[in-house]
Amino acid sequence: MKINNTLFMLFVFAFAISFLPAEIIEPGDWFQTSSTAGDAPDIVMSVIQVTPHIIQLDSNNGWVGYAWYSEEEDEYDGFFELLKDTGTRMEGWTNKVFKIRMVKDHMTVVLQGVNEKDEHFTATFRQRKKL
Repeated sequence: MKINNTLFMLFVFAFAISFLPAEIIEPGDWFQTSSTAGDAPDIVMSVIQVTPHIIQLDSNNGWVGYAWYSEEEDEYDGFFELLKDTGTRMEGWTNKVFKIRMVKDHMTVVLQGVNEKDEHFTATFRQRKKL
């Protein structure tokens, strides 16, 4: 039985790219573009790569956390905590731990958080590259 070369090459290519980690979140500063907790364009989340699969998260408005990358799920899971409330948007969220899920969708990172009281938020970020 003859196999069509083009079809075979497409299969090999599709198989090969299925193993590439396409949506790793790069270290650097990520600027908030929207949030269900209140839009604040001055919010910056810094991503620091601790290991190949673990990142540290730090923001200029008091949030800190860690997340790890799951190749199987192609997402980051972790925890975020607001150490100090810097405004009225998150009043009452200080020192509450949020379980987070982060997914990179092309150039945007979507961060979803929920705490034990089912309080939740979703925020999006874009990385600003240095010129």
